[in-house]
Amino acid sequence: MEALVVRRLGDPTLPPCAEDSPFEAFSRDQPLPELSSPTSVRVRVRVAASSLNFATFLQVQGKYQERPPLPFVPGSDYAGVVDAVGPGVRKFRPGDRVCSIASIGSFAEFLVAEEKGLFAVPDGCDLVAAGALPAAFGTSHLPLSTELNSSLARCCLYLVLLAVLGYLLYK
Repeated sequence: MEALVVRRLGDPTLPPCAEDSPFEAFSRDQPLPELSSPTSVRVRVRVAASSLNFATFLQVQGKYQERPPLPFVPGSDYAGVVDAVGPGVRKFRPGDRVCSIASIGSFAEFLVAEEKGLFAVPDGCDLVAAGALPAAFGTSHLPLSTELNSSLARCCLYLVLLAVLGYLLYK
């Protein structure tokens, strides 16, 4: 399996072939992730798209609050196609299009996730767009859903909605 592997912490803007790069050139010797137990509710996904976000950028530098041990495969949100399912999986089948977020590992050809952490990608939604959705949606949804009861949060939401409406009317 192919993956982009971080061998040492450093500047993530350097190409994998650069001398000071934290990345090993694409590794082709990573083991294919297994589904594990015979009652597994895990799903193996062939990753089609993964976004590069600020958390990943910080992780490669060793500046994120979660520091995985070296070496590690970076990447968090992703989209892809279900490759295999454990015997306990009920919601997905091989060939289904899904997206999700992981703490690390989405810059790999395959990733294994729990069934409950996956979201079906609707027909008509491109996998590249779906690959950037989980972190962006979660980042915006959490404060809006937990803080919307405050008058300040409501005021901010109204201002944003008015700005979007103004933009659409201007177009």
